[in-house]
Amino acid sequence: MEFKGVYPAMVTPLTPDEKVDKQGMRNVVRYCLDGGMHGLVVLGTTGEFPAMTESMRQDAIEATLEEAQGKVPVLVGCGDSGTQKTLLQVRAAARTKANGVLVQVPFYFPLDQAAVIRHFLTIADASSLPVVIYHFPQMTKITYTPDTIAKLAAHPNVIGMKDSAGDFITMQRYIEMTAEFDFAVASGLPTLALPAFELGAKAGIFAGGSLNPKLCVDIYEAWKRGDHAAAVTLQKKALLFSQIGTFGPNAAVIKFALSKLGICGPTATAPLAINPGAEEKIIPWMRKLGLEPGKEAAVAGGSGKAH
Repeated sequence: MEFKGVYPAMVTPLTPDEKVDKQGMRNVVRYCLDGGMHGLVVLGTTGEFPAMTESMRQDAIEATLEEAQGKVPVLVGCGDSGTQKTLLQVRAAARTKANGVLVQVPFYFPLDQAAVIRHFLTIADASSLPVVIYHFPQMTKITYTPDTIAKLAAHPNVIGMKDSAGDFITMQRYIEMTAEFDFAVASGLPTLALPAFELGAKAGIFAGGSLNPKLCVDIYEAWKRGDHAAAVTLQKKALLFSQIGTFGPNAAVIKFALSKLGICGPTATAPLAINPGAEEKIIPWMRKLGLEPGKEAAVAGGSGKAH
């Protein structure tokens, strides 16, 4: 697969008893596709992958692929506390029609760079699907050095990385040190989308893309056609995504907002929940993003309906 463009880090809709809401999942997929997304990510951090059982993972993947119908590439998030457990998820994804896997480093145990390299090379060697490396040190407590990424980028089955660290200087080093390979660096933060594209990032995977897909896509498209003024205006609007964390965990906040658009329910995996009193703050924040609560599947700057 060619890894480029903008992908949403999709939420995983749940029923009140925390089963995967397959219709809600299909609604989210359709909403993202209607917003122009170039690909989809299921079971990333915003998809609450660490809290999902094996059967929940399968339900989320199946619903995503059924609704996507091969129109865009689908990446499946995989990650656990060890390489072998991660491989089980990678192999399960390979049994579906997914196009690639977004793989996290094992979390809980401290790892040095040699262990990081061993993990990803083992996955890349064993996986029949292309591998995208996931870098989110705020969650894993493990940072990848540019040298490590350069070594991994040399593997033919490692096609890119999602960098959610927010360290723009190091992101530039990742881009520079992988330039000789067929490898795409993707920004994981919509608040850094435009500067990342300007400096060589080929893709973006954004949690905000699950909430306002069109805004995220429009930044990329404006940059791609050379409309710098439009791209800057849209990027400034995307800075609103930085407020998500003030309302609660990403998944809980985005699901609450999507519930106000009639796309899916607000349930997040326990114990995740929006902060007390956040409801009254989220509604005006949504309006600033161009999303009108009460209008089913409203898309900023366009129109779309969840099917």
